[in-house]
Amino acid sequence: MLGVPVPFIYLVILALAMAVVLHHTSFGRHVFALGGNEKAAELTGIPVVRVKIEVYVICALAAGLQGIIISGWLGSAPANMATSYELNVIAAAVIGGANLAGGIGGPLGAIVGCVLLEVIRNGLVLAQVSSYWQQTLVGVIIILAVLVDRIRSRMS
Repeated sequence: MLGVPVPFIYLVILALAMAVVLHHTSFGRHVFALGGNEKAAELTGIPVVRVKIEVYVICALAAGLQGIIISGWLGSAPANMATSYELNVIAAAVIGGANLAGGIGGPLGAIVGCVLLEVIRNGLVLAQVSSYWQQTLVGVIIILAVLVDRIRSRMS
């Protein structure tokens, strides 16, 4: 469709829907409050256990949907396909503006972080940099992003 992969269109639609839910509903405010300080959220009357279960259910549904999309795209879904992606996910979220301590972030920032990471990774592949050094650079980017985040949080 217009040269854009269908999974990317799904990603944009779901990210926009999740941004609306997180930033314009009481559920979203509860999620951010829970991520910022779980004890304080509980003291203000937020049903912490229920919100956690709802977030885990949404994550499981998103993972299931992704499995369906990957199966349709590749014709199969290998069990080890996303092995060691954790570092990439954390890096994308932090670059996209999420705070590792919680309470700040969103899906649109995570997409921006993913795009930036993939542009960097693509440049390293084109420059024929070893995959080991690529992982090292991702780690350095995470460290720098966390450092900038800490400096930014201290200034405010």
